[in-house]
Amino acid sequence: MPKKIIIDPVTRIEGHAKISIYLDDTGQVSDARFHVTEFRGFEKFCEGRPLWEMPGITARVCGICPVSHLLASAKAGDRILSVTIPKAAEKLRRLMNLAQIIQSHSLSFFHLSAPDLLLG
Repeated sequence: MPKKIIIDPVTRIEGHAKISIYLDDTGQVSDARFHVTEFRGFEKFCEGRPLWEMPGITARVCGICPVSHLLASAKAGDRILSVTIPKAAEKLRRLMNLAQIIQSHSLSFFHLSAPDLLLG
């Protein structure tokens, strides 16, 4: 008989999540789902605000990856204004994004995962 294992809540992540694992008749994993429910309501904060304030506001959406949100907002602003940024600015944004990825993975490991992995 198929079985369903649910891990709820998943801790040590930014936000709320659960995992559903489905086992077949032989006890093997047939499917696994990672459910993340995120609603922070920042869209409402942004309504009616000046365009140039958006990168600063959206950077505060997430404590793990603020640079990613800032860059996405700046890119959206560029498209709204039909702006083509210089190559140097494009490279600087890419460098910031790559640095954010390194910082985000380090933060995730050392503050969210390492305590469980190293201390049990």
